[in-house]
Amino acid sequence: MRIRQAEPEDAHGFGAALGYKEVSRRFFKGVLRGRRVRVREAGPDDAAALARLLAELGYPNEPERVAGRVGRFAADPSSRFLVAEDGGELVGLASASVMPLAHEDGSWCRLSALVVAEGRRRAGAGRALVEAVEAFARERACGLVEVTSGERVEREAAHGFYAALGYEEVSRRFLKEV
Repeated sequence: MRIRQAEPEDAHGFGAALGYKEVSRRFFKGVLRGRRVRVREAGPDDAAALARLLAELGYPNEPERVAGRVGRFAADPSSRFLVAEDGGELVGLASASVMPLAHEDGSWCRLSALVVAEGRRRAGAGRALVEAVEAFARERACGLVEVTSGERVEREAAHGFYAALGYEEVSRRFLKEV
């Protein structure tokens, strides 16, 4: 799950110092099959579309509750709630937060949610969102981006997607309600 060391420019023409806003302005030639995906921060007006996307991820939500979360992300400088638009339509989302570490210097960035609408997958929106999260992580001097994904059959394609982007499976996760 280590972030690739950025070179002066990678295969998509992104410089190491570019931020996620700049990433959204670039065109992934050949990856997006002639379309332009724009990545931006989510806003309260996106709540209904975000609720639909979260339901596709397996987390049904009411738009009002999603709008509240968008506001909390916007108020937290160590977090981002990003959306991908393709042709003016909201087709994907990603959320990420920086976590300071006790066991080493620095921070990690946790990519806590990523989904692209089912009919819009494999067209570059997911890659654009992950690139934007990685740029945010670099801006915040994070050493790693961590992704968690459930061990369910319906997540196997997502696991392959993360592996194709250079993420590696390294640990387990334990949860407990409090």
